[in-house]
Amino acid sequence: NSTELKDIEFIRSYYYNRLEFVRFSSSVGKFVGYTESGVKNAEYWNNNPSVLAAMRAQKETYCKHNSEIYYTNVLTKSVKPSVRLHSMTPPGGHHPAMLVCSVYDFYPKQI
Repeated sequence: NSTELKDIEFIRSYYYNRLEFVRFSSSVGKFVGYTESGVKNAEYWNNNPSVLAAMRAQKETYCKHNSEIYYTNVLTKSVKPSVRLHSMTPPGGHHPAMLVCSVYDFYPKQI
């Protein structure tokens, strides 16, 4: 919800057979393995300064640029909601009627 780099986390996950086996997170600053092979890959990549430097730079080169585009084109926009209000008889209730308010097609989601 911000274009500030301090508010952004860059994550690159690697999957095999729908199972995440290794991940780089800019908040951790290194690779973390989640399987036996993922731990080995993480150890190999974490011991390679050029790989780590390249991954750490992704937050600045990829996220900063794209967050500014996303923020100006999406997050600053809003759409007015359409509201439908109707009366209905509640199933098995003791009240003769109940009001139902439904809200559709709006952004951001807070009402």
